[in-house]
Amino acid sequence: MAAAGPRSSSERTDPPAPVILISIDTLRADHLSCYGYAKLNTPHIDSLARGGTLFTEISTQAPITLPSHVSLFTSTYPFANAVRENAQVLPTGATTLATVLAAHGYSTAAFIGGYFLERRFGLAQGFQTYDSPFDTRPVKGALDLKRPAAQVIDGAEHWLKLNSGRPFFLFVHLFDLHQPYDAPASYHARAPQSEYDQELAYVDDTLGGFLEFLSRSGLDRRALVVLFSDHGESLGDHGESTHGYFIYRSTLHVPLIFHWPQTAETGNSKTEIRKSPQGSNSGDDVGRVEIPAGLVDVAPTVLSFLRSESPASFCGHSLLELARDGNSPPRDVYSETSYAHDKFGWATLRSLRRGDYQYIEAPHPELYNLKADPSELHNLLPSQSALAASYRQRLATLLAKYRSQTPA
Repeated sequence: MAAAGPRSSSERTDPPAPVILISIDTLRADHLSCYGYAKLNTPHIDSLARGGTLFTEISTQAPITLPSHVSLFTSTYPFANAVRENAQVLPTGATTLATVLAAHGYSTAAFIGGYFLERRFGLAQGFQTYDSPFDTRPVKGALDLKRPAAQVIDGAEHWLKLNSGRPFFLFVHLFDLHQPYDAPASYHARAPQSEYDQELAYVDDTLGGFLEFLSRSGLDRRALVVLFSDHGESLGDHGESTHGYFIYRSTLHVPLIFHWPQTAETGNSKTEIRKSPQGSNSGDDVGRVEIPAGLVDVAPTVLSFLRSESPASFCGHSLLELARDGNSPPRDVYSETSYAHDKFGWATLRSLRRGDYQYIEAPHPELYNLKADPSELHNLLPSQSALAASYRQRLATLLAKYRSQTPA
């Protein structure tokens, strides 16, 4: 029997749902307990998956903060929107999820935790409130590039108290997992083996307080809440300590959780949010979708849920049908990085994920079966050259298609 999911637009007669997007910068999916991590429990993030949909195979389009967020908000690829590095600027007049929702009458606000999303870089378009204090204070060191999650959340809660009576779009960006690490001392014992996990424990607890606030105000039942990360962190995998240089799974694989509104008006009661369409027997009320997709699909999914058409400029596709029944033809999921090219003159790296396989276009191309080899330790290209060639052709076709759609 097909699993139930969020109801179709024809079945919903309630006013448009509020939307809350939460970005946990630099969070790799496999460090969340709801994705199978055993060294740290993340109960508050996990709670969003209950009564919602957890997408297990989501890739970022660029393992760099600003390009990834621009791709998500504009539903376009970095090579097409021309924001491929931090500190580049999204041109004025861009069509973003925020500009679309503002045009539909939503109150819009963003609370930013890291310098790389400061308003001067263009992501503030469409937001009536864009709280990023980095333009008003001197940056003296690396820690000045971010502010703690609790400070960001405090601002978001204050704004919600004043603006939650009408349709709203709230974007919350938490930057704590980005180096340098500076978790409160009380979290050191929670994860003594990893400063990265200490930061994650702090972020999870801080989000727990935010989710309690949403519950007390009834917003947890009214709002569509989407949690994601812009990219992961290598943490030593493939010889990379941070992110941006390579495009392996450690920095491309990101969490994506949709927590659907639970109000009676939407009809999305817990019993109608289906079990895993992949046959999970975990026993919890979590829908899991294992079909690969990208962050470029998030904005079209939000608009589809709100019964609004995506702009013609959007390249991504709604994930709603996957959330409802888990069935879909394979998708081509594109990722890239030009960070090492711009910094050292190395080659730009591009990849195409389709089904279980990922092809990496590099001076020495690579092909991996991510299901059998999730750590990407065994390059299959020498023995599967024909399959690699088919992926190379699909990659070239995607590049040509979306380059041709780029405005002059």
